[in-house]
Amino acid sequence: MKQISIDNGATMTTPEQAIAAMPWETIVQAMDDETRERVHAELAPCDELAFLRCYLEQAPTDLVIG
Repeated sequence: MKQISIDNGATMTTPEQAIAAMPWETIVQAMDDETRERVHAELAPCDELAFLRCYLEQAPTDLVIG
């Protein structure tokens, strides 16, 4: 499972902390388009946390925001 950073890669955080700390739209914009679309096709509708966890399981790289 890949990890998520909301401080430009300085530290990694949990999906729960990332969702609490920044707008969902910002997280989505940083995602790999192909992986995001695949997860959307598999899971939608679902909550943001379930989506992010599934995305991180399938992502080709860590999700770095900032």
